[in-house]
Amino acid sequence: MILVKVMRKKLNRTALFLVEWIRNRTLRIRRFDRWDLGVLVLILVYGSVFSYFTVLKHDVFRTFGWDLGIFDQALSSTLQGKFLYYTNELYMIPSGCYFASHFSPILLVILPFYAIYPSSVNLLVIGSFALSFAAIPLYLAVRTALESKKIAFVCALLYLLYPAIQASNWFDFHTQQFLPLFVFSGFYFVQKKKWKFYLLSVLLALMIEEHVSFLVFLMSLYFLLTGSPRTIQKAFKDREFNQALISVAVMIVSIIWFLVAQYVKGTFLVNPQFLTRYKATSAFGTLGVETDPLLLPIYIVLNPQGAWSALMYDYPTKFFFMIILFAPLLFLPFKSKFCLIPVILLVPSLMSNYIAYYTIGAHYPLYLVPLIFMAFVFALKQFHASAHWPFLKTALLVSVLTIASTSPISPVSAPFGVSQKGLFWYPDINFLQTNHTESLHNLLQLIPPQASVLTQNHIFSHVSARPNAYVIPAIARFENDTQYFRELLDRSEYVLLDVDEWDAPTVAVYDEITNKSSYGIYALGFGCLLFKRNYEGEPFFKQYTENVIYSAYKDLTVSGYGKVIVDSTVQSGSVVFCPKGTNGVVSFGPYTFLLPGTYQVTFMVKAGEHGDGFVGTLDASSGFGQPILSKRDIYGFELRPNEWTNFTLSFSLTKITRGVEYRTFSGGSSDMFLDRVFLKRISPLARYDSGSKTLTPGSWYNEPGNALQTDTGNKTDDGFFVHYQNHTDDMFWFGPYWSLEEGNYSLTIFLKVTPSPMTPSQKVVALQVSADAGKKIIVRTDVYSSSFMNNSNSNWVRFSEHFEVQSPLKQVEFRGTEPSADYDVYLAYVLFERIS
Repeated sequence: MILVKVMRKKLNRTALFLVEWIRNRTLRIRRFDRWDLGVLVLILVYGSVFSYFTVLKHDVFRTFGWDLGIFDQALSSTLQGKFLYYTNELYMIPSGCYFASHFSPILLVILPFYAIYPSSVNLLVIGSFALSFAAIPLYLAVRTALESKKIAFVCALLYLLYPAIQASNWFDFHTQQFLPLFVFSGFYFVQKKKWKFYLLSVLLALMIEEHVSFLVFLMSLYFLLTGSPRTIQKAFKDREFNQALISVAVMIVSIIWFLVAQYVKGTFLVNPQFLTRYKATSAFGTLGVETDPLLLPIYIVLNPQGAWSALMYDYPTKFFFMIILFAPLLFLPFKSKFCLIPVILLVPSLMSNYIAYYTIGAHYPLYLVPLIFMAFVFALKQFHASAHWPFLKTALLVSVLTIASTSPISPVSAPFGVSQKGLFWYPDINFLQTNHTESLHNLLQLIPPQASVLTQNHIFSHVSARPNAYVIPAIARFENDTQYFRELLDRSEYVLLDVDEWDAPTVAVYDEITNKSSYGIYALGFGCLLFKRNYEGEPFFKQYTENVIYSAYKDLTVSGYGKVIVDSTVQSGSVVFCPKGTNGVVSFGPYTFLLPGTYQVTFMVKAGEHGDGFVGTLDASSGFGQPILSKRDIYGFELRPNEWTNFTLSFSLTKITRGVEYRTFSGGSSDMFLDRVFLKRISPLARYDSGSKTLTPGSWYNEPGNALQTDTGNKTDDGFFVHYQNHTDDMFWFGPYWSLEEGNYSLTIFLKVTPSPMTPSQKVVALQVSADAGKKIIVRTDVYSSSFMNNSNSNWVRFSEHFEVQSPLKQVEFRGTEPSADYDVYLAYVLFERIS
């Protein structure tokens, strides 16, 4: 009974406490005015908008293993018992511990928030809101310093509109995204003289990364030097907590912290081959730095000429970088002595030859942004209160205009990205879901959650939440890299490759895979493929190579010789057009891959008014044009003017082939149009590599070794061989002196005679297949005039020959012999194909 009474009293006290706590909080909320609520709205809007767009960017594979994948894997591995383990740089840091790269204990603070939803997507959201929440301490600091909520609100808005903030938000996730939050918090607590909270803010800032120690040291030095000398003396005498004593303490802590960070990093082994890359020495190569960039001041003093050269390196971009940092704030930060700190920290950026250091789009400007805003606030304090609002209105207008053209989510900024003008370090992004991105997502879903996988930089962040995910190094080839690639393959059950993102290391891995019999093709996509160890079945999504239709104007690349025009005679409504008189490539691409097998590729072509002569060439090739898999010249006599005609080429592949493209060339004799290209996989079986080949001197280009020759030396303006009547020769045409393996082959030969024969029994020419330079006749067929009588196709007649090679042959010729002296005999071309 007594126990029940005691419990009731405790419950009543607890209830009263909760009621009082809720009432106090409600009163505090009621004290919020429109500026307080406005800042919260700004934060939520910014965080939500950039969370959405960065996740959308991630969804179209424009986030990367460096660095989103690194943080995702390090945090995920920690949850699974492997402390901050990541695999991106095992070639450089064999231990795989992130502390070997950067001393960032802040990751352990982030870990509980990450654990709610372990994913790269969660990190993008965390990073966006970390940057947006920094507006709260900035708002509080400005409100305290300038005693105006309205001005504080505008400063918070200027921060969220600041180009360097939005640009840094765009580049994946980085621990530096917490820097404005903790620096602004420290700024606020200094003004409120809440030293314990200030020390906590400093500690959290130092935990972000070892180089923050320089920032904290310089800030503390400024606070120390700008204090009253009497205050400094009194602080040391009375040992009381004030700005001077705290500043000295923080300076000492920052030095000790940096030394500890260097010691921790030094406990991990770094591959000596990559020591300069590990220290980012090449980023200061123009200055002449050869050892450690921490010695940058010494290099500047001892090498003034090199310092000038480094400063002038890409100076227009560096000048624009300075403008974009200070112009949105009307250059007012320079009015404050505090601005000396961000200027000092700017020196490494301006001395660098690495563009990410001196442009917006990476995380490096985050070391400067909070300091520049603090200098802005200090500068405003120097003006009369009546001048604050005019300055802020102008700054707000400039910021709006600037962010409209520089924000990564603004379409206006796209032409100025690193691949275009180089003013912003933004990757090229197409936010629309394409067949390619859809295919990558489909292939990712086939990989089991716990399976080991090797992939490329832009895909890695989609599989990085597992300790056994590996990435192909995003650097050029290096010593012993083949052995490293083999080690990665030995660790990986799956390998996912994107053909559209091809570089030297990826090619090396691809070559290792295709030469490694233990890997089979598990699934296909539009420009991507998934390999699985010991897989021997048919791949998933075979339709990507078995039956594909490419729209020429949309799926292929149109060259400078061609253009896209409207054409109502086709289903798509648009075609690729090359005008008469233009010789060259019309379209090419799509640089995809094909599985082993036998294929047919059909081009839907149309020509304007034309003669019988050469119109153009169609081919299928790999490796950016070499080798040619199949080639077919087309002539006017095969086309009716302004009518669509299909031309089919065949070829066989014994192994998976990358970089396959389907090209169209114009000979310039007429207008040329291309609608679609149809690819069909006839069979998954292929015992040899072969393809159609056109042998003729009439084409404006010939694959080496594919030309016929003639002793008569007669060639028409249309590019045909001709043997004129009244001449007696044993040989008309001959060549190309090939070697042939065992198999069945087919020849298609187009001939014409003038005048039209009147009697059917005259022999016109003998068609031969010979070997050993004519010594061995394989096939001989006599062609008689009867074949040319009553022919309606411009008098051109098609002749087909099939022959079998039972043992390898050398110096094979396809010849025309014994031409008749009663006719002008014309040869258009010889089409050669292997049929089995």
